[in-house]
Amino acid sequence: MTAPPSFESVLLIEDNLGDARLIEEMLREDREDPPVEFRHARSLEAGLDALSSEEPDVLLLDLRLPDSTGLETLETVLDRTATVPVIVLTGMPEARLGMEAVSHGAQDYLVKDDVTPEVLTRAIRYAIERKKTERELRTRTRELAILNQLTRHDIRNDISLVVGRAREVTEYVEPRGQDAVDEIIQSSNHILQLTRTVGDIVETVTDDEEVELHPVVLSQVLATEVEKAQGLYRDVELSIEGEVAGLRVRANDLLSSVVGNLISNAIFYNDKDVPVVTISAEATDETVLVRVADNGPGIPDRRKERIFAEGEQGAASSGMGIGLSLVDRLVTQYDGTIWVEDNDPEGSVFCVELDRV
Repeated sequence: MTAPPSFESVLLIEDNLGDARLIEEMLREDREDPPVEFRHARSLEAGLDALSSEEPDVLLLDLRLPDSTGLETLETVLDRTATVPVIVLTGMPEARLGMEAVSHGAQDYLVKDDVTPEVLTRAIRYAIERKKTERELRTRTRELAILNQLTRHDIRNDISLVVGRAREVTEYVEPRGQDAVDEIIQSSNHILQLTRTVGDIVETVTDDEEVELHPVVLSQVLATEVEKAQGLYRDVELSIEGEVAGLRVRANDLLSSVVGNLISNAIFYNDKDVPVVTISAEATDETVLVRVADNGPGIPDRRKERIFAEGEQGAASSGMGIGLSLVDRLVTQYDGTIWVEDNDPEGSVFCVELDRV
């Protein structure tokens, strides 16, 4: 079991001398380790000066100070430091203000009348631990952003060069070597699709803001993704059926990743010499149903419900299944529904139902 984090220094920004003295006594009463270094500032300006000279392990902040009040006080402190955990102190009538402070970046809030030495020490230790986790998550987010940059640009550029050079030498290769060149091109194109998928996944998991949806013109997305697939894969029959012109759905720019992954999946895991993929759309007053049908091997009924699980893949597949997992995640963000049906006479149909705008 991990020991709770210890702390050695506390900065209190509080204009009430009586409350400050009580907080200091509580810290010393519940302290078995060496005495805590306690610093007290009676105004926001004095507290910021103390903060700039030496960062404490935790900062206790009253939101009603002579030179600043309310959430503006907290925001000023958070603008000054991104590493020190802040616990807000409030009076009983201000409990709601304390809850709002947490939503604005404070690690916790304490109602002064309810504070005991044990409650104060526990809150400080939890705040330090949460802030540590927050910093680690922020670091990982930055690392993922770097990975996204590397994947979307450097790797894609190199693989695109491989595809281009392979196509250039095709006419000079003897017939018995043509299959090998085709495999190089096919696998390289699959890597390109995977790099796009990985980039889109990173984008969805590192976006701190709530997903914003807006009207997306479906026909443009379908036409663009079909054109991309035709450029990537040889000997493929791709078509769009139905009246898609003018249809708009509630989604965002990553809808192209939904369509692109479904088309790529229908082609790459197809066992026919010429994969046939048909995309269609059916509209009602409230929804639009997009269907991506193929002539591949089909999907057994027992796998249809779990096909979108992260890491799920077919028995003959060497893929990671991340494409369909991303598709499911995005469709869920759009408040849509996705499922798989059998195609007639063979193959599968991936169905995506989205809200119509």
